[in-house]
Amino acid sequence: MKNGVLLEIRGLYKDFSGIKIIEGIDLSIKKGERHAIIGPNGAGKTTFFNLLTGRYKPSRGHIYFNGREITGWPPHKINRMGISRSFQITNIFPRLTVFENVRAAVLSKNHIRFNLISRVNRMKNITEETYFILQKINLLDKKDQLAGELAYGEQRALEIGITLATDPILIMLDEPTAGMSIAETREVVKLIDQLTRGKTLMIIEHDMEVVFTLADVITVIHYGKVLATGKPEEIRRNPSVKDAYLGEHGN
Repeated sequence: MKNGVLLEIRGLYKDFSGIKIIEGIDLSIKKGERHAIIGPNGAGKTTFFNLLTGRYKPSRGHIYFNGREITGWPPHKINRMGISRSFQITNIFPRLTVFENVRAAVLSKNHIRFNLISRVNRMKNITEETYFILQKINLLDKKDQLAGELAYGEQRALEIGITLATDPILIMLDEPTAGMSIAETREVVKLIDQLTRGKTLMIIEHDMEVVFTLADVITVIHYGKVLATGKPEEIRRNPSVKDAYLGEHGN
């Protein structure tokens, strides 16, 4: 693999019953890069994330992570390699407390089974790590509240905390600001910016202000293919991208 490349995608295809969704994507993600994936609805962005994280198996192509081929691996095995993601729809345990949600992820990272939960309560390092993450996502004061009772923006912050709790090498966020108010979006963007500095990030996002704030590199997917990849200003000026997606945002 190329020097400094963490994730390498080569000739990736995916079709469902003959319907082509991803058509020959080649892409490299460098270590420490913050890389946004954008494109119109139905462009194949979430399917692309699902292929990278093992929820779907590619029809063709290869995926390499940290020097190893992970094509077709199951999600749990890919997660253990150091890839962690959030989802477009909030993916938390609403009937568990905020603390219990994050602790579950910390337990998973440390390969501790849930049936040892009584012993976990006495494990100081697990508790301290959980508190540390809650503090980073500004939810320590709500640690005993049920996750399902949090405001929507706080639930998204919690999900990001759960993603970070596994100490991933690659963080993948799928539409982290979807459904948020302007104020909530600003707070979550600030949080993502702080928590992913120096880390490798892939993010799917429709809000172009969020994309241009967070991303070092942007890839535009259109009809399952890479239309363009480049730095934010290159993408902003790209006439093909303007026609296909950005519209007035690209002016």
